[in-house]
Amino acid sequence: MRQFNISVIGLSGTEKDRGQVGVGKSCLCNRFMRPMADDYFIDHISVLSQSDFSGRIVNNDHFLYWGDVRKTTDEGVEYQFNIIEQTEFMDDSTFQAFKVGKMDPYSKRCTATKVFSAEKLMYICKNQLGIEKEYEQKVMPDGRLSIDGFVVVFDVSPVPNRSVEKQVEFVQNVIATILKNKKPLVLVTTKNDDAYELYVREAEKISQRKDYKSTVQLIETSAHESINIDLAFLLLAQMIDKVKNRVKIISYQESAKSRKELLDTRSEAVTRLIRNQITDYHVLWSQGSKMLSQYREWNEFLNIFGHEAGQKLFRRHMKKLRDDHLNKKLHQYLDKFALALEYLLPDIGALNISDDDAWECARNYLQNHIEFEQYFFECPQASWTELVDMDEAEDEARIPFDVLETSEAETVFRNYLNSVQQDKKKIGWKQQFKMLLEESGFVTPGKQLSEVRVLFMGRECFEALSEHDCQQIYDIHQDDIIEKSKQNFVELLLEHAQYFLQFKNVDNITQEDVRQITDVIQEDSRYKILDRLDQERRLMLVQHLRFIHCPIRDHCPFFYNCVDSLIEEVLSDKSASNHKTPSGGGWKSSGSGSDRTLNLLIVGSEHLASDLLNDIRICTGSKGEYIYENQTYYLNYRIANGDMEAFKAIDVYSSGLICVYSNQQSFETLKDNLERTLLCNLELEDKFENLPIVLVYQPQDLKENEVEYLRNEGMRLSEMLHCDFIDHTQNHQKYVYDILNIVILSLKLTEMKSYEPYPSNHTDLRILCCIFCGDQYDIENIVQPLVEESTLVKANEHSIIVDVFIGDAKRRVEFILSSYHGTSQYRDELIHGYIYFYSAKRRSSLVNLSILAAQNANIPLQIIAVTESGGVNAFFNSDICQILITEGNAVADRFKGSFMTFSADQYVKFAFYNPFLKTAWDNKYEVENLHVEESITLDSGEGTLENSVNQMPRPPPRHESYMLSNTLGTDGSGSENYEMAPTRSLNSLNEERDISLDEIYDDNEKPKHLHQNCTESDSCASSTERRVRQQNAYYKASKKPVAAKKQKKKKVAIPVQTPRVPPFGSYVSPPEIPLHYQRMAVGGSGPGEKKKPEPCVPEFMKSDKSPEYSMVPELAGAGIFGAENLPEYNMNQAKCLKDFEKLEKRRIKEETARQRKLQEKEKEQEKKLKRKLKQNAKGLVESAEAQFGKLMITSEQGEIPIFLNKCVEFIEKEGLDSEGIYRVPGSRAHVDMLFQRFEEDTNTEIDALDIPVNAVATALKDFFSKRLPPLFSKDIIKELEEIAGSRGVGNSKLNVEVKTDRSCRLIALKSLLQKLPPINFAILKYIFQHFVHVSDNSKLNSMDSKNLAICWWPTLIPIDFTDMGHFEQLRPYLEDIVQTMIDQFPYLFCGKDAFVMV
Repeated sequence: MRQFNISVIGLSGTEKDRGQVGVGKSCLCNRFMRPMADDYFIDHISVLSQSDFSGRIVNNDHFLYWGDVRKTTDEGVEYQFNIIEQTEFMDDSTFQAFKVGKMDPYSKRCTATKVFSAEKLMYICKNQLGIEKEYEQKVMPDGRLSIDGFVVVFDVSPVPNRSVEKQVEFVQNVIATILKNKKPLVLVTTKNDDAYELYVREAEKISQRKDYKSTVQLIETSAHESINIDLAFLLLAQMIDKVKNRVKIISYQESAKSRKELLDTRSEAVTRLIRNQITDYHVLWSQGSKMLSQYREWNEFLNIFGHEAGQKLFRRHMKKLRDDHLNKKLHQYLDKFALALEYLLPDIGALNISDDDAWECARNYLQNHIEFEQYFFECPQASWTELVDMDEAEDEARIPFDVLETSEAETVFRNYLNSVQQDKKKIGWKQQFKMLLEESGFVTPGKQLSEVRVLFMGRECFEALSEHDCQQIYDIHQDDIIEKSKQNFVELLLEHAQYFLQFKNVDNITQEDVRQITDVIQEDSRYKILDRLDQERRLMLVQHLRFIHCPIRDHCPFFYNCVDSLIEEVLSDKSASNHKTPSGGGWKSSGSGSDRTLNLLIVGSEHLASDLLNDIRICTGSKGEYIYENQTYYLNYRIANGDMEAFKAIDVYSSGLICVYSNQQSFETLKDNLERTLLCNLELEDKFENLPIVLVYQPQDLKENEVEYLRNEGMRLSEMLHCDFIDHTQNHQKYVYDILNIVILSLKLTEMKSYEPYPSNHTDLRILCCIFCGDQYDIENIVQPLVEESTLVKANEHSIIVDVFIGDAKRRVEFILSSYHGTSQYRDELIHGYIYFYSAKRRSSLVNLSILAAQNANIPLQIIAVTESGGVNAFFNSDICQILITEGNAVADRFKGSFMTFSADQYVKFAFYNPFLKTAWDNKYEVENLHVEESITLDSGEGTLENSVNQMPRPPPRHESYMLSNTLGTDGSGSENYEMAPTRSLNSLNEERDISLDEIYDDNEKPKHLHQNCTESDSCASSTERRVRQQNAYYKASKKPVAAKKQKKKKVAIPVQTPRVPPFGSYVSPPEIPLHYQRMAVGGSGPGEKKKPEPCVPEFMKSDKSPEYSMVPELAGAGIFGAENLPEYNMNQAKCLKDFEKLEKRRIKEETARQRKLQEKEKEQEKKLKRKLKQNAKGLVESAEAQFGKLMITSEQGEIPIFLNKCVEFIEKEGLDSEGIYRVPGSRAHVDMLFQRFEEDTNTEIDALDIPVNAVATALKDFFSKRLPPLFSKDIIKELEEIAGSRGVGNSKLNVEVKTDRSCRLIALKSLLQKLPPINFAILKYIFQHFVHVSDNSKLNSMDSKNLAICWWPTLIPIDFTDMGHFEQLRPYLEDIVQTMIDQFPYLFCGKDAFVMV
């Protein structure tokens, strides 16, 4: 038997030299020396301590002796090997190679052919170091060995910090040295189970170098997989022995395949065995191996692969059993997690993250959620898998939070995210459909979806949504436009306030009265838009009449945003921080501005207080905000147990005490402490004065009789403590809201009870500031200059007192803030001046201001126009703003008042009001004298039934918008004098009978007058007005005493349900009436002009001297104010009238000159327009001929495009009986194909194309809208609008007769069509003749002239609409034009007589 000494060498050294791990020399030697898996060790380290390096195993040498082993070739030749591993050991303290005398570098030392080391022991594994006696001890023979051959190791696996070039260089150097020493060698690649192809090729290049002359053999091995290990050493032994028939070199792939087949066969047999015998993953290895050792398959497997492989299979099976159990448990958790996501994270937008970090943000969000512990639990000591292994989570229904770290949980979240995104997409479609409805001019209030469905067919948003979703969105849109239309209708009624004045003091309203009002407003688009909702429109009209008759806050169209309510809130908030405001006790909520803070103390035993706090937080915002009656409250909380110490924590900053109990024990504890604290402890009496207390009952796990008993006990305790009781079970959904509302209401009541009004009879001036309800500006900005005064004192809910310098002295001024309709309660009080605010973008605001100003013309007034923003720029940037500011200035001039503008975003100081206060002070004594005279007149009985004999006839009733008198200290609206009127049914509004204002109330429900001793007419008129009326010729002519008048019925409200109108939004303003039409309406005419007939005015508007008739909204018209209508308050009346006549003549002269210039300008514009029309007509003919080209054919009707001719012929042949022709669209593919065929061949026959008639109809519409030049020029379209009546009378060049008479408009339309170029007229005549044929068959196709007009007017009359309001305004008129052209085709196009239906 031959014996060989083999040296195994490879790259070694520090980590910098060899990389993070070695090249595999030790594992190679280990597998060769001890091939059994149980004897194979993976860990072999080269970093040693000094003691280990000096031990007998290492023996202060840089090589290891692995012992000897015998191996036999396939031919039966037996060899004995002594294995030496050359390496380099590192000191674990310096991480540098141990120094042993004069030591050569490793690359030179490893190729040594002789090694020496006395008493050196065999190395087995690293655990042997230091405990050599516990392992087999074998000494290296003779202490020296002569090396017969070398195994050069080349690592082909990628290793950090090791470059392949460094290893190649080392291997080539050592091979060169070995070959130089004439020693055989084998190049062995290790770690081929993790090989990098590039490194394998490098090793092959080394072995194939020509200078080696094929002496270097390459063997691919894997020590871990035990592949080709023996092959490498046997081949080297045969090379040393110079055997010719050497062992065959097998590639790594072939060896690995054979090894795998053997392993799979044995593994499969053992796996089946383990699967059948082991079913519980809790079985330990020791138990399992003992159980399996009885079977032959198991023992054979261990003999071949070792116990480690057997343990590996066993553990793999255990892992599979455990994984199956964990997966089952995981899926249960994931199902719960999906449900938790729907509740805790309904809106993914709350995360505000991208897709990449969505999962991480979602976990953080859930972990911080207030209800986290309800769905999840955390166990830092163990993972969820460990809890499952220990069976600790079997009874736990919640989800371990670390389950969310699994990929499966992320998948559930991603699926949920996708579903939510899909829902968002659906929401997007809903929004698009909503926008489509808003942009469509055909969707008007009251229309059904079935009527307009055809308009949306083919739209993605409409097709993607279900029928239910479309109907739901359409219903919501209908609600929105109906509500907006109602708001616009209310605005229309307010703009015509002067027409409603006569009904102020009337108890019976006839149908004729309603008809007269309707005649005035029925042409307005805001009236017409509600044609399909006539019942509701009539109800709103009657409700407005009730408001005029009884102008209280409850009847105000703007109810929740009534100025009187807003003023109370603003003054309450603004004065809360002022030290002069009377305090309402220590329990008022704190805060500044419009926001308040409530400090709540929640008392309860165990976890009741915490649970209630969680419910409160769910019902409030993220910052703890809670909104009640448009007021924001920020909540602060404190929690305490129900003992005596808890109540001592209450201080003067607390806002409310909430006590909660759930069972008998918690109730007894709470009751005992409450009684001892609140009823017996005198020290805390002041602290608990006016403290809002709420007792909350939350029963938990009680029997029915116990629940009822504790409920009754709680109610008795609440009655004893005079506090509120809330039962959680009876009102589970909103009990938190009830608690918070009770606390807020209690605080408000406390403030009202403790309120002491400031005496207002010691003021020098009293100024009434009037604000119109519904104006779109912040009232707080108006009040701000007043309430920020340091001398502010709140007198009552609607007035403040300020000390201010007027002139050289300091005066005390009371500012009373009121709505327009609330000013009536101050009629009998002394008022030194009025300040009227109105919106510069709202006509109704100015109209009502004008009426109110006329009623108080004897008192100094100031008119302030409030603009949105921009200050003076608002005047130039907005036409309506410019008009209303100009008219407001004219009103101020007419009543000798001052006028100012106020920007909504402008900050002003109190000095803003100083000029007017000076004026009011200068006129103080005159105003007070007038007030005294009026008071004396009323006190003397003038105007009463008893003193009416031989007196002048009573003047007509004073037509004011507001009438109710009252005293200070009310809410400013007079609502306390009226009961709520019962609601009348909608059907009763259609009854043709008069509406009695008394028939709705019983005797005990009728409101009472404050002045029972005077007639309505005298009590509602000032003394100055009575003096003016006495000097009037009407009164001088009538000398007969007036018969005794029977007692007037008491004033009550019209019996209609109180309106609840939200804040007024934007609305479509009707066209303004120009000045020259105002002249016609009033009856004035310029010099040389014929007097035009007066427009139809209702009789009640023609009272000879009525100031109300003069107060029409168009304030700039000539002659609109007569001298006889101005009230006289100057002592020298004759002089005043003379001066006024001079001023009036001068004004009329200037107005006449201005009107003459305006007429000349209009004539010049008309000439320019005629010239432009001629040029456009000429150009249109040329462009049309160039455009049509070969598509034109000659026919009896004129030159008609061939496409138009063939489409019409086909439709009249095939489609006159097709239902919904032109309304139901055709396929776009068929339409495009039709156009393509005609572009290729103009002689194409449509019959041969097999195209549905609806597609041909759609193509015909596309031909007019996209391929044919417009038949009407822009100038002619403007004339069409004027003829249709969609433009204001003043904007039209037509006279009034043409505008108001339909027959005249028909004549004008015929004249306009005759102005068209011949080719345009011919095409128009041809298509309308076709429309006549279609409408004649309307019984078959359901397309009468009205439906055809709806479908075709946007195509025939293309107009660029600026906004939705413009579209809604023009649409009905242009539809009417097209319908008229169909109905009157013989007259308009053929010269025949018109039909009678005009």
